[in-house]
Amino acid sequence: MKRIALTMAALTLSAGAAFAASPAQPAATAAPSHKTHVAAAMRNDRAAERMTKALNLLEAKGYGSFSDFKPDGKDYAATVTQAGHSMTVRVDPDSGQVTTQS
Repeated sequence: MKRIALTMAALTLSAGAAFAASPAQPAATAAPSHKTHVAAAMRNDRAAERMTKALNLLEAKGYGSFSDFKPDGKDYAATVTQAGHSMTVRVDPDSGQVTTQS
């Protein structure tokens, strides 16, 4: 009986030591929630809508030929050619204004 008790004690201690010696599992990195994905998609959709509106404004104002279209702060800038002259224009898709820059 003593032998069984000693064997059980030894097993218990060795199991505890093995458990304590095992490396801790790394904390699972939380995947972005559904709300995070939706918010990112909404931001991307809003940015895409603003860019599309800016491109449409350029065409509506007669600047069908342009290049170097890029974000410029909250607006967009593009190099346009009109009557043989190149110039930079700034497009504000929120107000609908297209202004020339020197």
